[in-house]
Amino acid sequence: MIRLEAYNDSAAPLRRVAREFGGQVARINCKRLVAQANTPRRPLRLARDLAVMDANGRWPQDHPTPRVLLRIGSAMAFGTGEHATTANCLRFLRDEAAGLDAGWTLLDIGTGSGILAIAAEKFGAAAAEAFDNDPRAVAAAQANARRNRCSRVSIRTDDIFRWNPGRERHPVVMANVFSEILRAAAPRIRRATAAGGCLVLSGILRTQEAETLQTFVDLGLSLEKAARRGKWVTLKLRAPGRASNRG
Repeated sequence: MIRLEAYNDSAAPLRRVAREFGGQVARINCKRLVAQANTPRRPLRLARDLAVMDANGRWPQDHPTPRVLLRIGSAMAFGTGEHATTANCLRFLRDEAAGLDAGWTLLDIGTGSGILAIAAEKFGAAAAEAFDNDPRAVAAAQANARRNRCSRVSIRTDDIFRWNPGRERHPVVMANVFSEILRAAAPRIRRATAAGGCLVLSGILRTQEAETLQTFVDLGLSLEKAARRGKWVTLKLRAPGRASNRG
């Protein structure tokens, strides 16, 4: 099954597409979307020592402050911790980082708000590299990195289908994008994962879990853990070989 979303200033061409292929045409209120995106969020605790809160929010005085408290302003970028895909990625990242020695690095593909790269620095990463194909998301992610006083996070605009991993290999690679993109870019993602490294894939619907997993198993990775919440699945895989950054 393929789902296509198209946006246009004029409804006429969209109605022609709907007549030919089916579907619906709806008007989007951009001002309302922006207002919703900037509505203050309640603090969200994801683990005993990990929580996410609004960029300008205040942590409740009657609750102990977690060791890692991320301040994330979403703007129009995805990833504030409420969605199952982001929450599961953060939990997997937290658990993986606990077993790594100093000097490990992270690659965050489709960074959105930058939350995973920012969290990686707070968990001890020596460097966190992130990219997204949407310049608006990149601008929001860079603002969030500054807001969280990150000095080891680099965020840029790049297209996953044009991105060249080169010789860089990361002990931790995160990719929270649609499963169709994960499968199409699987060889590139695999090349960026260090021997013995951890690869976390998210943005996967339950109906797409098997084929997405098989794509990466065929590239030599093995499933270590899966987190399922609602219709979404997050997979934690392991590359073969001996990891150089595990304690």
